[in-house]
Amino acid sequence: MSLNESAAAAIKKKVTLLDESFGRFAVRAILAGVYLAIGTAFAAVLGQAVEKHAEGLGAPVFALFFGLGLFAIVILGAELATGSMMYVVYGAINKQVGWGKGLWLLIVTTFFNLVGAALFAAAMGMSAKLGHIDPTHLISTLTMGKLEKDPAGLLVEGMLANFVVNMAIVGAVFAKDIVSKFFVIVPIIACFVGLSLEHVIANFCLMMLTFFCSTPLPDGFTLGAVLTNWSLVWIGNVIGGGFLIGGVYAWLNKGPEAYRD
Repeated sequence: MSLNESAAAAIKKKVTLLDESFGRFAVRAILAGVYLAIGTAFAAVLGQAVEKHAEGLGAPVFALFFGLGLFAIVILGAELATGSMMYVVYGAINKQVGWGKGLWLLIVTTFFNLVGAALFAAAMGMSAKLGHIDPTHLISTLTMGKLEKDPAGLLVEGMLANFVVNMAIVGAVFAKDIVSKFFVIVPIIACFVGLSLEHVIANFCLMMLTFFCSTPLPDGFTLGAVLTNWSLVWIGNVIGGGFLIGGVYAWLNKGPEAYRD
């Protein structure tokens, strides 16, 4: 199946489910938040364990394993807002969805991704492994590194992060089987995480885990800082994953047939 055909089928499925079975669409989006939060928590636990024995290696280990969450989302058919950004722009350019409908789909998906991340984080806050972690834990230090960035940096890093994420999404479309998808997704996702770029749903996961698990909360973890991060990163993600991947590939695949993906 070509990229044009895959993108058309994906956006049709998303819009149909949103319009005809809102509850099922919401649950798929909640599951995406849960799956990504599971991957985030697991990668952080491994990173923290390594950091205790080899200072400075915790963050790279976190990056290497973080992509497991996105891999689960792709193979289990959940709805992730940042992946949908690419499909919405691709579909809108090809007139398969209106811009207004596409924006509404992204808003709904983002909200329920947050719900999923919060539900899993709240449960982990009562677990033996992550309940009552302190502000020096890798989850908290990664969160605070994100909250301390300047607004312009957040916007640009949001663009770059979702550009990379949707490289993985497009690559997964071309991958023929689950094993191939794994080796496309996980290493590419490690690139954006290892570069400490900004992905809004990943930030939902980290910050919800910090909120529910850290005792006390780190200094500087405030509602204003969190909402500023989420808002600017969301916009950057739309630009990077939506227009710079979805828009560019939509344009590329309007060219001569021999050059279409």
